[in-house]
Amino acid sequence: MGATSSSMLPRPRRMAAVAEGLAYVGGILGVLGLVLFAVRSWNDFSLFARLTLSGASAAVLAFGGLVISDERQPASVRLRQFLWSGSTACMGVASFVAGEEWLNATEDPRRVAVIAAGVALASGVFWWWRSGALQHVSGLAAVAVGTGAVAYEIWDAGAAGAAVWLVGVGYVWVALTLEEAGNWITGTLGGIAAVSGALFGAQEWAGAALLVGVASSVSLIFLASMFIGPNDAVLRVSFTVVGVWGMVQCTPPAIAHYAEEAGVNTGLVVSILGILLVLAGFADLTISGGATTAIGAIAALAGAAITGVESEDFATIYGGALAVLLVAAGTTPGHLLVAVSGLVGLTVFVPWGIAHFFPGEGRAPLIVLVVGILIALSGVLLWWLARSGSRRVPIATARLPEL
Repeated sequence: MGATSSSMLPRPRRMAAVAEGLAYVGGILGVLGLVLFAVRSWNDFSLFARLTLSGASAAVLAFGGLVISDERQPASVRLRQFLWSGSTACMGVASFVAGEEWLNATEDPRRVAVIAAGVALASGVFWWWRSGALQHVSGLAAVAVGTGAVAYEIWDAGAAGAAVWLVGVGYVWVALTLEEAGNWITGTLGGIAAVSGALFGAQEWAGAALLVGVASSVSLIFLASMFIGPNDAVLRVSFTVVGVWGMVQCTPPAIAHYAEEAGVNTGLVVSILGILLVLAGFADLTISGGATTAIGAIAALAGAAITGVESEDFATIYGGALAVLLVAAGTTPGHLLVAVSGLVGLTVFVPWGIAHFFPGEGRAPLIVLVVGILIALSGVLLWWLARSGSRRVPIATARLPEL
């Protein structure tokens, strides 16, 4: 009978999961109701009512997180972080109300700085009491945003971007030098802050800030591929993702800014960076040599195309020669994508050169003929490279025992 009654009791883990789900649903509904109520009646409240509402909400959620102190249950840890995140948000609202009343925080920069200070303070206290990923993220993000807002309030957008960039670089340095469990969060936020600071500073210092953004993004990719060990896989992946995102955000506006007056120089810089990546991949200086050489080949050809904004003569000759060299380099085992990139470059630069140097209506058949020949040669070359690669693969043979 005792065994039957004990088997009917719910398991602690199942109860924790149910409690976590109910807390999430109840918390979301409560916050949603509070937001709707505040939006409708916020202006009708007095200062005391606003501070009481936001402060009491922050205190209740903080106390709920303190009550849940069972570190053995992952559900309890997640629930505590959820409640403390809600308390942090309410603390930000309370800071906004207090700053608007006593610090004259009516302009956006000062208002953002006051809210960020409240969020950073609450997140820091919660993270010191019980370290959590959500408090880690909110605290570091609030420090970066608050620093930029203060700089914007004192100086301008360029100074704000520079301040956020410096904070981001500091985060990256801390992530690389300190062996902590959450260093990947610090490094990821540092990379995002560095790129975001450069983009924000471009409002005031377009040329310099965009170059800094491109350099920061490239540096993150280099750090991920060269200097971070295989044991820091999460940090390497985060640096790579943030670096690629930064390149997508910063490279096109930087090229557009400089290509108008210095297309050849801009294209050459991009092309040289791509060539350096190709050389780094061939020299096995990166973790993934094949991917590095492929990215470098694409960047080198893109830089050659950019030079055409200023000089089509130089672009077609330089791009065609570079494509031929990439095809030759791609015959090396393990770098087939470099040859593919070179072949694509040939199909772009050769017809472009024909159209540029031989203008007129009669050029169309010649372009079609050349493109067809190049595509056919590409197929033959790729078949030959694939066959050569299969021949180089060692075949395991069974060793007969000696009699």
